[in-house]
Parts: sequence; C-alpha cells; structure tokens
Amino acid sequence: MEEAPKPKLYGIGTSVYAQRDGQILVLKRAVGAAAGSWYTPGGVLDPGETPEVCAVRELKEETGLSPAGNVELVGVIPMFVYGHDSFLIHYACDCPTGEVVLSHEHSASRWVEPRAYREKYFSEARVRELEAAHAQLGAMARSVQQGFDAYIAWLDRRGA
Repeated sequence: MEEAPKPKLYGIGTSVYAQRDGQILVLKRAVGAAAGSWYTPGGVLDPGETPEVCAVRELKEETGLSPAGNVELVGVIPMFVYGHDSFLIHYACDCPTGEVVLSHEHSASRWVEPRAYREKYFSEARVRELEAAHAQLGAMARSVQQGFDAYIAWLDRRGA
C-alpha cells in the first residue's frame, strides 16, 4: 500500500509576548516581506535548539531584553511565511526591567496594550483587507491574528 505524501515542514519559529506593566513589546520590521509591519519578537530555531531556548535567544538578540523567569507556552500556530509552511510557537514572559536595544532587523519598538493592538491591526476587517490585497501578507496577518487570539485567551485564563 502506498503511503500518502507527507507535507514538508520548512521551519519552526518562536514568537514572544514580552510583558511589562500590562503591555507587550512589538517591533517594527526593517527587512523582509513584512518590512514596516509591527510584530512580537521571535525567529527560527537553530539546529539542535529547543523552542524555549530559541524564544529566549531571539528576544535577547532582537531587543536586548531577558525574561525575569521562565517563558510560558501560549500556543502553536501554523503559519505560511516567506513561501513555506511552518509553525510558530508562542511564548509569554515578564520583562519588567531593561531598555530595548534593537537589532538590525527592526527599526522601532513600542509597548502596547495587547487587546487594543490586536483590534487595531489584526481585526477581522483588517486581515480580510490584507488577504485581498496580498495573499502572502494576508496569510501571515491571519496567523498573527490567531496568535493574538491564543495569547488573549491565555491572559483571560490567568485572570490578567
């Protein structure tokens, strides 16, 4: 009996909801297909690296910040990014101190209230608009929207 073809997985990445005073850190992308867009810190796992280590490393590389404790798993979101299917593993952590120092990948940072940010930039209407205008960016926006929804549900379960 012939086996069904297995889907190719080109990457596993992480995203970090760095929290401070009820807000999360977002970064403005300076390079790549999403240049000019605001996203949470994160990136792709290095060979042999665990997702947790990747999340902490990417947070440090992109912002200069380190978590005050462990990163906590929020969820796993399928994502189509840079032409490939992948998974984005979302984490949250507290970063109560430290100044943000951006890497070359970003041009700005800001702390935002997550629910208001999600509604302004990843509302259903905004995501549909992006999907209609540019399929790849729309697909990325849809995944980010799902990630924010998982994060907000995680916050609600914690009573935050």
